[in-house]
Amino acid sequence: MTDGGEGPLTPAREPRELTIVHGEIDASDTTAHLLFPTRDEQPFLPFQRFAESMATSRRKGEMHPHHGEEVIQYVLEGYIDHEDGSGTHTSLTEGSLLVLTARNEVQHALRMERGRTARWLSIVVRLPVTTEAPSTSLQILTASRPPVGSDGTVRTSLVGSNGPARTSSGLELIDIGFAKEATAFLRVGRDRRGIAYVLSGIGSVENHGLEPGHGVLLENMSGLSLHGEAGYRVALASVPRPVA
Repeated sequence: MTDGGEGPLTPAREPRELTIVHGEIDASDTTAHLLFPTRDEQPFLPFQRFAESMATSRRKGEMHPHHGEEVIQYVLEGYIDHEDGSGTHTSLTEGSLLVLTARNEVQHALRMERGRTARWLSIVVRLPVTTEAPSTSLQILTASRPPVGSDGTVRTSLVGSNGPARTSSGLELIDIGFAKEATAFLRVGRDRRGIAYVLSGIGSVENHGLEPGHGVLLENMSGLSLHGEAGYRVALASVPRPVA
């Protein structure tokens, strides 16, 4: 297509979209703070669920299934016992990362160890439909924490090209902590959907002040700016946009 003989038209760029989400307590599990899905916020596909949980000792999570999904659980504080469908138990500690790829139906459960408390992030992503379906797998590992960068932040890559874990959904996850008051810039990509979720501290995302437990849904954004005081901590997750 041309503009009347003066050369090809440049395709119009889609506008950037940034939606602030406060979330709510999960009615079926009062230990979970749901960013979505809630009564007011639908899934941000292929993200199906995004939640932060905090539980005290003797919480007994029920065995539950996943099918056609990828589950990422990142322990922020404390200790959790993970049980898979075969009855195998694994202890997850602060910094532990679990990635469950459930091509077929897989059962698992998270349970509190006696006398322990824990806080963790939970992300569920729909697996893409491909000609070569991903195999079912379970990864449990701990990412190494890098030193403070020149911009005053500690960026721990958890999932993706720079992290220790790989996913079939293409999800990438990074934990950004501020060692001092600073401004940081992060790449997202216009071909991806992202979620920036505040874990702790005082700061802002794209000049919007956000408290712990609040998040921002990102659409068609090449990058993201964060500003925070010492102790500000944000998790940034992104995944390829679904094909229309």
